[in-house]
Amino acid sequence: MNKVTENLGIRIQPFNRLTFPVVLNQIESSGFDQYFHVHIIENTHQLHRFVHESKKGLLLYSFMTPHLPQIMKEIDWVKSNKNPALKTLAGGPHSNGDPESGLKVGFDYVFSGAAEMGFANFIESYLKGKLPSEPTIFRAREIDQLDRSMPISRLFPISPPLEITRGCYWNCKFCQTACQKAKHRSLSSVAVYFQELVRRGHQRRVSFICPSAFEYGATTARELQPAAIQNLLEYCKANGTRQLEFGIFPSETRPNTVSDEFVRLIRQYCSNKKICIGGQTGSDRLLKLIRRGHTAESIEKACEISVRHQLRPYVDIIFGFPDENSFDRQETLRMIKKLATTYQARIHLHYFIPLAGTALSNSRPKRLDYKTMDTLNKFEKDGICTGWWKKGMQLSLSLIELHDRWQNQSVSYQTIHLPAA
Repeated sequence: MNKVTENLGIRIQPFNRLTFPVVLNQIESSGFDQYFHVHIIENTHQLHRFVHESKKGLLLYSFMTPHLPQIMKEIDWVKSNKNPALKTLAGGPHSNGDPESGLKVGFDYVFSGAAEMGFANFIESYLKGKLPSEPTIFRAREIDQLDRSMPISRLFPISPPLEITRGCYWNCKFCQTACQKAKHRSLSSVAVYFQELVRRGHQRRVSFICPSAFEYGATTARELQPAAIQNLLEYCKANGTRQLEFGIFPSETRPNTVSDEFVRLIRQYCSNKKICIGGQTGSDRLLKLIRRGHTAESIEKACEISVRHQLRPYVDIIFGFPDENSFDRQETLRMIKKLATTYQARIHLHYFIPLAGTALSNSRPKRLDYKTMDTLNKFEKDGICTGWWKKGMQLSLSLIELHDRWQNQSVSYQTIHLPAA
């Protein structure tokens, strides 16, 4: 392998900005970065320049299902303008859940699985000229221990929130996080990352990626470990963190885990004045159908505990679940009004999107009736909730159209199982 002979394009977008340092870390820690001219591509002008000037190389993408329509438009342009020797690779949550669709979009290759468990082997195969010429899905295993993952990159030196839990103990039908069992980062691994933050002078503000903040360190869903969370927060505060955030995006909480003990830890160590709670719906019937694992009453209880400790609750609610009916909507609307009136909760309103790899990936959302939409618009006007659900409706419709278009479309490809790095 000759040094610095290849081009590597990293397509950075707002939705993958926090994850690409993990991918680049795999390249750098393996020493393969010395063979590439690495191009950090942050806008369409830079993308066009890279494609036009690169006769050969790799162009990497990472995205989630909601970004699929946007990615398709860009890849259509790339396909019509790139040299055949410039290969495109899709990765990220959508590719993990539905790798075939990445090939239908037009990518040359798709990487499915944990980057930490095989991406370096993919890069090595490329450098040795051993990648197949036909469309290929490269499959890697789930990560065996989260300490393998480190968002430290020399090539893209941002300091993103540190992922401390990957996966989930629950099995919600609509959520991609439920597709793998929870694995937690050790405190010693947190310390390694923290020392890099200190070296960069970035340790004053620290936050974490965790799908269920109060389940960090838990051995099971019912065996929570408050000591693990206290040790984590205590370590960061003792080592110079002034603005420490926990229990808000991207480390939201589940209603059934919110307790006086955990909320006190936020009040004691953290700077955030709010807490994010994943309620999803006010209908107990729907909560049971989507395997959420808590009740509507527990959502209200979580808000009550939060307010009692001077934290404002921000509650996520989703409309349009496939089995949703008018009674479910009325239940949810009543709950929203009560949470806003009694606890001054702010509601983040979403619309159901079928995510790749989930139990509801092939399901269709229920259309909202005009009365519900009028009520939601009034709630938004009154400052009770956000209006993102309207964009979500459009996006969900676009994804359904893509699903229908691809349903009978076949694609020829081979599959290669990558060994762990």
